[in-house]
Amino acid sequence: MICRTQWYNVFRSAASLRLMAVYVRRVMFSVLIMVWAALWVDNQFVQAGPLAEAVEKAKAAAGVTNENVAPEQGVGEKGVQPALPPTAGSEPPQRVEVSTVSVAVRLPLTGGRDNAIRAAILRQLDRLQSTSGRRGQLVLQFDATSDEYASDSDFGRSLELARFLTNSQMANVKTIAYLPDGAQGHAVLVALACEDIVMAPDALLGPVVRNKETVDETVRAAYKDIAGRRRTVPPPLAVALADPSVRVVRAITEVGDQIVLSERVPTLREEVQVLRVEDVGPRPLVLSGRRCREIGIVQLLVTGTADLARSLDINPEQLVLDPSMERGWKASVVSLSGPISSDSVARVRVRLEEAITSKANFLCLKIDSAGGSPEQSLVLARWLREINPAEVKTVAYIPNQARSDAALIALACDDVVMNETAVLGGEGAATIDARQADAIEAAWQKIMQGNLKTLEALPLALVLPDYQVSRFVQQATGRTEYFSSSALLPRKDKASWKKQQDLAPGPLLVDGLQAEAYGLTDQPVTSFSDLAERYGLGDDITRIEPGWADRLLDALASPGLAWLLLLVGGVGLYIEVQTPGLGFGGFIAMVAFIIYFWSQYLNGTSGWLEVMLFLAGVVCLAAEIFVLPGIGVLGLGGGLLIVSSLVLASQSFVLPANSYQVQQLQVSLLGILGAGAGVVAFGVVVRRWLPSTPVLRHVLLVPPERDDQTENVVVKQLIGKTGVTVTRLAPAGKADIENQLHDVYADDMLIESGTAVQVTAVHSGRIMVVPYSQETI
Repeated sequence: MICRTQWYNVFRSAASLRLMAVYVRRVMFSVLIMVWAALWVDNQFVQAGPLAEAVEKAKAAAGVTNENVAPEQGVGEKGVQPALPPTAGSEPPQRVEVSTVSVAVRLPLTGGRDNAIRAAILRQLDRLQSTSGRRGQLVLQFDATSDEYASDSDFGRSLELARFLTNSQMANVKTIAYLPDGAQGHAVLVALACEDIVMAPDALLGPVVRNKETVDETVRAAYKDIAGRRRTVPPPLAVALADPSVRVVRAITEVGDQIVLSERVPTLREEVQVLRVEDVGPRPLVLSGRRCREIGIVQLLVTGTADLARSLDINPEQLVLDPSMERGWKASVVSLSGPISSDSVARVRVRLEEAITSKANFLCLKIDSAGGSPEQSLVLARWLREINPAEVKTVAYIPNQARSDAALIALACDDVVMNETAVLGGEGAATIDARQADAIEAAWQKIMQGNLKTLEALPLALVLPDYQVSRFVQQATGRTEYFSSSALLPRKDKASWKKQQDLAPGPLLVDGLQAEAYGLTDQPVTSFSDLAERYGLGDDITRIEPGWADRLLDALASPGLAWLLLLVGGVGLYIEVQTPGLGFGGFIAMVAFIIYFWSQYLNGTSGWLEVMLFLAGVVCLAAEIFVLPGIGVLGLGGGLLIVSSLVLASQSFVLPANSYQVQQLQVSLLGILGAGAGVVAFGVVVRRWLPSTPVLRHVLLVPPERDDQTENVVVKQLIGKTGVTVTRLAPAGKADIENQLHDVYADDMLIESGTAVQVTAVHSGRIMVVPYSQETI
């Protein structure tokens, strides 16, 4: 008996231990699940919630880097190609790219816009579904700012597009509605049809209808149906967005938050314990991005497209909108050539606006310029960046050169395409000092805010003197970019970038192949036909050519015709001097010089200073020839003034400050020298052949043949005679001797006009005089 009792106690103790072990295992398993859930929720909250920025700052302060840093704003995955190959063993981890397509949803959805959006998506559907094992991402970028009637979307068209986004054809595509400016009207229905909704913090979702509008059962059923398909937004909230008479509340219960109709709250209290009830929003229902994030219908709040790219961990270039998706390309080509000035920029803007007015969605800016005015280049660059890339794509084509500040205009476009031998950046017609460089850097960074493709620091290195840029590599991703010290400092991920090499100080000059290696341009082309084939422009290309006045101006401002005008003007002056009276030669010279200075003025290289210098030089030469002969100062000074005016009129700078400007000065001097040599050659030919022609031999003033013996006898008879000086003798001049005007000179003295003189000697036909009161030798 005792034995049985002992065995019973042992068996009961063992059974209790087994039950206790089972209980402990269950408790531990529950605790593990709760810890895992807490960590998962905390991770999601940190990644998408308001603590994200604080966590990133804490990681940077502690020196911890994020191994999956997404591409930064303004740099694509293509980025800048490394100049040095990576060392062995340092290969970055390869990342599988998710196929992403961005499509613009311009509001309101009226007319055929829904059909165009649907066609654009269908054309990209194979691309979205091509990645095996991973769903492609379709980002619908809602544009509510391009039309003042953005809230007047048609209900039927919005419903058809929403049904298309939720049908089985789109099952393998993840749809994301990006609302940077919110969505109003029935466009909200399209956002509800997407799997995820991404908003800016201050963007507004709603209202769908106004207070006084009535909503029928068809509209309520449509919103409830679309919301039920995606479950992105609870169906009661979707109905409340559509119908202002419906009131919904947020019920905080012991099992979680629920958004329900206000009349269902009593029933809900019977089912679960309701801790608190709060209104979702006013009626008609309008929700901000922050409020949507609080109630759980928005998972991501972003401040721009670059922020969205980082959040989705994709290449920022994949979010660049393609205007050709809706209706193909309608291209227009506008040329920008010659020095950059306010007039040239104004003319180009007028032509670009004309192209946009004609519904062109592809603007090709053909640039062939050495710069000239950084301020005006920045004005045009700012205007180009303000063009909506979802509606118009801008491409800069550089067949020859875009030097100095002209490079900023090119890099402000969406794409840059160059010929292999073309040059970008470097020294040009503009002279930039340190003070201007700081202003240009600040203005450029402001212009390029929010840009996803063009880098910030490298374009400045092409323009600014002594601007230092270094090549950096990101260890986690292997991406290579170029930063200046001021550009890297404010970045949140600066600790993850390691410097590799310093580039040469600016301004850098690169050709087409080098620009491609730096990531500034696409692959070089050999002609515009190659560019058109690359973008698939077809034959629908409109060349907005300048008018006849602009074409005439460009022709006259070309170096060849400019020097021809100078040659014609010089020949006209020669003919006028050699012919009696003001006649044909003077008229031709006047017209030629007026056209020369006018064309250079409109071309941006000449001003009133050059014109006044030229007129002053002409006046000095005339005074030397007709009024005060023999002095020489006026003649030499007048000639220098004329040459200086012609040189300054052919260039945009006064004194050369770089090698390019020295080269241009040499070209200007050679052109003027060539024109002067042409005038001399013309004079020699005319003097040689014209007097022998029977018709034109009397045109030129030919001096009478001199009889030296008779002249010497007559002149020697003047020795001892007295007269009065007509001009100042310094030392040569004219004097009236016995009522005849003679060329005389004074020996080592200065004699004023109106002084009595006496002839003392005659040497080789030259008459020497002295003041009459002086004793004669």
